[in-house]
Amino acid sequence: MDFCSIDPAARIGRDVVLGHGVRIHGNVEIGDGCRIGDFSVIGHPTVRPGSAPLRLGAGANIRSHAVIYEGSEIGPGLETGHHVVIREGAMIGENLRLGNFSDIEGACRIGDFVRMHSYAHVGRGSQIGDFVWLFSLTTLMNDPLPPSHLADPVVIGDMATICVNAQLMPGVRIGRGAMIAAGAMARGEIPAGVVVTGPEGEIAGPVRFVMHMQSRTRHPWHRHFTDAYPERARARIAALGAEIDAEAQ
Repeated sequence: MDFCSIDPAARIGRDVVLGHGVRIHGNVEIGDGCRIGDFSVIGHPTVRPGSAPLRLGAGANIRSHAVIYEGSEIGPGLETGHHVVIREGAMIGENLRLGNFSDIEGACRIGDFVRMHSYAHVGRGSQIGDFVWLFSLTTLMNDPLPPSHLADPVVIGDMATICVNAQLMPGVRIGRGAMIAAGAMARGEIPAGVVVTGPEGEIAGPVRFVMHMQSRTRHPWHRHFTDAYPERARARIAALGAEIDAEAQ
């Protein structure tokens, strides 16, 4: 805990390991067994007096230079890369993985076992279901007439896959199990289980027809990728996948 700054009002659980230069503000509850990397700021104050505390669940692994604001609730098993930001008002489920230089801009709802790769931007107010994948450079927008005070955040259903550099326009509703292809733009209502391609948001057909030719590996991903999740999550994936398969028929 070299050169750390810890407010005595902070509530810190057992076996928490702090790196060099960590700052922990007072309006914070940190669960047992968390690891917080060098120069991270935990419980950064907001501009709103009387904000709720930051509640950080057990077993988090927060890498260096992260900034997490007060006023959020984060479930157990958070894992971040370096230089990430989570703003106030985020309600986050179990085992979020957040890649380097990604940011969650507050007032968001994020489900369990969500995976976000590096440089993902989640606009304020976004809603993201369980087992969603956001690959690198994806952008979730929320202002339909920028710059303005309007807000129409993105909603992403369970088990959807948002590929590299996809752009999700304000107000898009992405159905469960859908795939937004690399470089595509999504707007409006996206049905469950379809693929969206191209800059105009064309719907190419059911996701089950997407296949890697060399390996013959097909989507939906829940039929071949459950081993990437903890054992306790796999029954949920199977049940949810069966629901989405039926919905997408």
